[in-house]
Amino acid sequence: MGSRPAVAGSAGGSGGAGQAGSAVVEFVLVGLLAVVAALAVAQLGLFLWERNAVMGSLAEGARVAATHGRGVDDGERVAATLVRQALGGRVAAAVRIRGGVDGDRVVFRAVGILPSFLPGVPGLPVRMRATMHEEERLCAGGCLPGPAGR
Repeated sequence: MGSRPAVAGSAGGSGGAGQAGSAVVEFVLVGLLAVVAALAVAQLGLFLWERNAVMGSLAEGARVAATHGRGVDDGERVAATLVRQALGGRVAAAVRIRGGVDGDRVVFRAVGILPSFLPGVPGLPVRMRATMHEEERLCAGGCLPGPAGR
């Protein structure tokens, strides 16, 4: 008829099931934080890749437009096709590419917003410019012949 002393970790004491429950909560919170961080890094990488693809397409379009016998329309078509092939129609529709001539240079500009794949995350605004000297103006006095043997 005596009473038994409470044992640590029993239902009447602190610990045991309560600590096991808090471990699950901590695991879920840390896991959620890790997933959010991984998605943020993936979105940043995607934005950088898309930006570089648009810049490369813009530079190639300017190069085509500056080529002897080609025009700005040819360069715009090439740049838009490269963006569509590299990044898909969603990005191609979000970024506008325009070309023009400024003195002896062909200037191409891309303006738009690169869309995010994560809901609730705003897109990345882009404003880029690529320039190229026109071949006709560079070779107006006659281009130098290539090295001997070519």
